[in-house]
Amino acid sequence: MALLGLWVACGPTQQPYDTDFQLLPSTTLCLPMTCASQGLDCGIAVDGCGGTLHCGPCAEGQACGGGGIPNVCGPAPCTPSTCEALGATCGPVPDGCGGVLECGTCAAPEVCGGSGVPHVCAPPACVATTCEALAKNCGQVADGCGGVLECGACGPEETCGGGGAANVCGHAACTPGTCEALGKDCGPVSDGCGGVLECGACGPGLACGASGVANVCAPGACLAATCAVLGRDCGEVLDGCGGTLECGTCPAEAACGGAGKANVCGPGTCVPATCQSLGSDCGRVSDGCGTVLECGGCTAPETCGGAGVANVCGQAPCTPSTCDALGKDCGQVADGCGGTLTCGTCPDGLQCGGGGTANVCGTPSCRPATCGVLGKTCGQVADGCGGTLSCGSCTAPDTCGGTGVPNVCATTEPVCADRDLGSALPVTVKGSTVEANDDHAASCGGAGAPDRGYLWTAPRTGTFTFDTARSAVRSVIAVASVTAGGCGGAELACATGGISYGGGARVAVPLTKGQQVLVTVDAVAGGPFTQGFFELHIDALRPTEAGACFDGMDNDGDRWVDCADTDCRDEPGCKGQGCAHHDLGSALPVTFQGETAASGDGFQGTCGALLQQDRAHLWTAPRAGTYVFDTSPGGDAAAAGNALYVLTGCRGVELGCASHPRPTAKNAPALKLALAQGQTVLVVVDGMAHPEKDTPIRYTLHIAEAFDSEAGHCQDGADNDADGAADGADRDCR
Repeated sequence: MALLGLWVACGPTQQPYDTDFQLLPSTTLCLPMTCASQGLDCGIAVDGCGGTLHCGPCAEGQACGGGGIPNVCGPAPCTPSTCEALGATCGPVPDGCGGVLECGTCAAPEVCGGSGVPHVCAPPACVATTCEALAKNCGQVADGCGGVLECGACGPEETCGGGGAANVCGHAACTPGTCEALGKDCGPVSDGCGGVLECGACGPGLACGASGVANVCAPGACLAATCAVLGRDCGEVLDGCGGTLECGTCPAEAACGGAGKANVCGPGTCVPATCQSLGSDCGRVSDGCGTVLECGGCTAPETCGGAGVANVCGQAPCTPSTCDALGKDCGQVADGCGGTLTCGTCPDGLQCGGGGTANVCGTPSCRPATCGVLGKTCGQVADGCGGTLSCGSCTAPDTCGGTGVPNVCATTEPVCADRDLGSALPVTVKGSTVEANDDHAASCGGAGAPDRGYLWTAPRTGTFTFDTARSAVRSVIAVASVTAGGCGGAELACATGGISYGGGARVAVPLTKGQQVLVTVDAVAGGPFTQGFFELHIDALRPTEAGACFDGMDNDGDRWVDCADTDCRDEPGCKGQGCAHHDLGSALPVTFQGETAASGDGFQGTCGALLQQDRAHLWTAPRAGTYVFDTSPGGDAAAAGNALYVLTGCRGVELGCASHPRPTAKNAPALKLALAQGQTVLVVVDGMAHPEKDTPIRYTLHIAEAFDSEAGHCQDGADNDADGAADGADRDCR
């Protein structure tokens, strides 16, 4: 359904723009699929071209997607298990329904499965070393597990450690080490000369080597109590380490806790306590009559016993920070305890964050351009701020400025293959057809458009996929055999589509080991998006996308890429981690400067333009509230048109979308969204600088708490009230 939300959103609204960014009639770039062609028999699906299909209901006793395949009738859904029900405390564990549970991590020195029980935290079993492993041949050596190895004696005229290497026979006198000199404070330790030092015992709560460092005291693993140690003889008792002991039953004439002592048999009747009567609202406690009560859990940020009272939810007292302690002198800053500090305003001539440090007054700095945004690939180029960029060199036959465009590698000579990719697998090539020649034309198109050609050799016999997913051109991909002269011969495959979104195309070709082919990336001529950024992917055809869900290619040749493929829908990374270019954590406020050059076209919102490169940012709300996301350009004169949209995951539901082809500080895209504490979203900035070709942009992304007015926040660069106007451009700041 998350995929459905995005596909429906990307339907009829996604039309090309004319030179004034007015919507033109839809162009036919895609052949719609049917329910039958996709093997679907129920529910609402997408046709791969932005439309919606109604595939009907299921028969009685079946559910749509019940067998685990979306839009296919199957048995009722499986109810997944939980970590608690499985007794698992760590690691990934199957949930019994085809999914995977993440059951957490272990606190040192414990490791997952350390005691031999899978998915349960425990100290690792100690594996004793050997004399051979330590390269020792004399004297006594500690085995790392509290024991002592006997590594033998030295021959005539040699002493143990005499050559300077501990416990190795040599010809010089050996000076024994000490516990202090060796940094050891417990257990037996070799003195380096064949003897063993006794470095003592650890104090209460400590164990020798517990942290993984031999012969050094550290907090040890929890030692569970026993019924006998606790003096209990009936019912369930907590063992002090998170477990439960079964201490037996009482004879007929006695009751557990009957004499007034918990979990001890005695005459009389025991009245069990409750969580409420004990004043406990979390964790596990004894009811005094042989049963352990489960008193529930706490809601973050509180923890069980967090305020120092056992089995009571609480939070350790927090001491708010100050503006001075944080080194901030302007704007609003989180105080570390859920509050907000107001650190003042900047004097005239300075801007809050102007020097590049958030919430610090500074002189607005110039933002240098990059080679990628400028579209330069060679030579020295001015960065717009008084500096110089080195944009690389060209490979023959290309020369710098070869077609008259300064600082761009190009040639007017025909080029059969731009590069030999060898026989590597998998392959990802990122490039551009701008200033390339029109050297190739395939049976399905490409004549009249610039192109690139690549040689590739099959490393084994099999079927291989070739695709241009994430490309910002209307791709044509072709594969041809290589002639004796080293250029393309007979065409083996050609396609102008086949990827279910964006400008990608794909083919699958059977090849024999050592067979060399020419792979050309071209475009449909005579319309928009005939040149620009592309990605070429090559892989052996796989039966499923699972296991390759974040490589940007259609590995199984079914038209769906990565998280858009149902094979990947349960991958945790598809919640956003696997496709985000940047992880912003839960920082607040956020001012992030980026650019879309070489990012690829991986997303499409319900607003904005088609076939433009984009950039995705993962962000987690630090607390429940309403937040503003904006791309106000502020003083960045080079900022260009863009769309801004927020998704629940890589192919998730769109929570909001805003765009403008020519943004200024008065009309920049801005979104206001209410989020729960800990809710993670994917914030995508998409290009919109030109209606007919891929044009990389640079941008400034702001994330801040929402306010009813910009007043009081007039120097942070953000559009705090989400009205499209930021700082001085907002009438609230006049």
